[in-house]
Amino acid sequence: MNCNSFDVDNLIKHFFCCTPINTVDILISEKNINCLVNLEKQQEILDRTVNSGLIRKYPIKQSYQRAFLKWLMKKIEDEGGEICDDIYRTYCNLISSTIEESVHYRHFLMENNCISIKESTNIISKGTTGLCSWQGSIELSKWCLENKHEFCGKVVLELGCGVGLTGLSVIKMCSPRQYIFTDCHEIVLKMVSENVMLNLLHNEKKIESELKHDMLKLQLKYNCTDVKVIELRWEDIDNYVNEKWIIPDIIIGADILYDVNSFSILILGLKKFLSFVNRYAIIAVTVRNENTVSQFLYQLGHYDLSFEEYDILQQMTHKKLTNAPIKILKIFQKRC
Repeated sequence: MNCNSFDVDNLIKHFFCCTPINTVDILISEKNINCLVNLEKQQEILDRTVNSGLIRKYPIKQSYQRAFLKWLMKKIEDEGGEICDDIYRTYCNLISSTIEESVHYRHFLMENNCISIKESTNIISKGTTGLCSWQGSIELSKWCLENKHEFCGKVVLELGCGVGLTGLSVIKMCSPRQYIFTDCHEIVLKMVSENVMLNLLHNEKKIESELKHDMLKLQLKYNCTDVKVIELRWEDIDNYVNEKWIIPDIIIGADILYDVNSFSILILGLKKFLSFVNRYAIIAVTVRNENTVSQFLYQLGHYDLSFEEYDILQQMTHKKLTNAPIKILKIFQKRC
C-alpha cells in the first residue's frame, strides 16, 4: 500500500478553512483512501490538523473540529481500520469541552501563504453580516490571484471589506501600491483591523489615529504596500472624493449586493469613483436571488454604467458545494 499518494495536504487545506464536512468527500481525492487504516497516517493527519501549532494558537470552531474527527473516524471504520488512541483521546476532549466561543479563526492556504482570519461564530452578529468570510470573498480572492497584473502597483479600495480575506490576499500576493479597507460598521472595522495586524504586522510599528472625527482607523506599511483601514459609508463617497483622499485605480467588493434599497446609493458612489479616467470596479456576487442581481444590473444602466461578466474557473466545484453560483462583474463608465 503506497500511503504517500493520499493527499493529506489537500485534506489539511480544507480543514484549516472549515470547508463544510458534508462536502469534503467531493473535494478530496478518493485515491488510496484505504491508507487511512495506517496508524502512522492517522497520527500525521491528527498532528497536522486538530493538534497542529497553528490550530492550538488560533483555534477554528470546536464544533468543526469535533465534526472533522467524527468524519475521519467513520472513514477509518468504513475502510475496516483500527482508530489510533490519540484520535479517540482528542475527540473525547473536544466533546467534553464547555468552552463557549463567540469568535474563532479560519486559515486560508493560498500560494504558499497562510491568511488567518478571526471571525464571529454567528452569521449575523451585532447587527451585521460582516463578521464572517462569505463565499463571494473567497472566490474573489481566487480571481484576484489569477489576475495579479490587475493590481500590481495600483491603488485598490474595497467597499464592505468585512473581516478582510480578499484584501489580505491582494496585499500579500498581488503587490498593490496602496490598499484601503472600508466599511461602515465600527465593529467590522475593529475586526478587520485585528486581522490586518495579525497577518501583516510583524516588527513594523502601526500608526493608529485617535482623532474622534477622523475616518482613518489604522495605517501601516507592508513590504511595498501602504495599508489603510477607514470608515466609509457609501453615501459619503462624494465627500471622500471632494476631500482629496487618494482616488483608487480599482474598486472591489464581495457579497455587497444583498439589499436592493442600498443599490442606488452604492451605484452613485461607484459612478463618482468611475468618473475618473481608466477606473473600474470588480464586484463578486453570490447569486442567491436572480431578481436581486437583475435589479442591480438594471440600475447600473440607468446610471450610465456598463458591466462585463468574468468566468470563474472553479464554478462547477462551487455549485456542488452551495448551489449558489458566483458572478464576477467588471463595472465601468459607458463607452461613447
